[in-house]
Amino acid sequence: MKILGLMTCYNRKEKTVAAIEQLTKGNPRMDVSFLVVDDNSTDGTREALKAFENVRVLEGNGSLFYTGGMRKAIAQAGNEGDFDWCLLFNDDVDFYPGALERLAFSAREQAPGAIVVGPTCDREGRLSYGGVVKTARIRPKTRIIKGEGGYALCDTFNANCVLIPWEVFLRLPNMDPAYTHSLGDFDYGFAAARAGVPIRADWRYVGVCCDNPPEGTWRDTTLPRAQRMKQKEAPKGLPRREWFHYLHKNYNLVTAVVYSAIPYLRILLGK
Repeated sequence: MKILGLMTCYNRKEKTVAAIEQLTKGNPRMDVSFLVVDDNSTDGTREALKAFENVRVLEGNGSLFYTGGMRKAIAQAGNEGDFDWCLLFNDDVDFYPGALERLAFSAREQAPGAIVVGPTCDREGRLSYGGVVKTARIRPKTRIIKGEGGYALCDTFNANCVLIPWEVFLRLPNMDPAYTHSLGDFDYGFAAARAGVPIRADWRYVGVCCDNPPEGTWRDTTLPRAQRMKQKEAPKGLPRREWFHYLHKNYNLVTAVVYSAIPYLRILLGK
């Protein structure tokens, strides 16, 4: 079974190399190759990746961030040959041995034609990333889920480990160019669901990936309000135009208007 893994990275050489090695050596029954966007790393990531025979590196200019890097990889992927699956993944996942084999073989038998999400846990074994379901119709409220003894139906996903059937991947649009860093994977999943592609969350953890802490971000209530505002509008925050676009596209105009204002209210109220 042939898989093309897509990833973007920046200055996390040890994690990037470890993820490639874990997915390759830990899944010997799979023929896995990789298309990796290195966004102008300065820690030797690019050189380390080029030592792998099954990795092709695309070079970024240092301003692609997550969604920009993934968009570059997705745009090139269709020219890389023919595969059974496309794997979207992050290099901060510590993958379990055999996790990709279990995910792919069970998905082929039990969820043909579906996008399958491999959930991750933190170091205490708690669900950290996986499938995502809406918990309200007009409010942007979601919940991360995994299957329980079987697959769970999802509305979208965190793209930490996502298997997409190759023929499905080829007909899906690329990640929306409106996004710089965050929201791109959520939006991509919603677009797939609107196109009629089922999304299923597996019930087995594929590896360990801890949640990003709020410290130092716009959600950090210990920071001064002005600094929180600046962090919110930074590429890795929640830029107002991107957030409004996401809400308008995946919910409605009223939701976009109302919920675009809520982060500012939270900051002003110190919440």
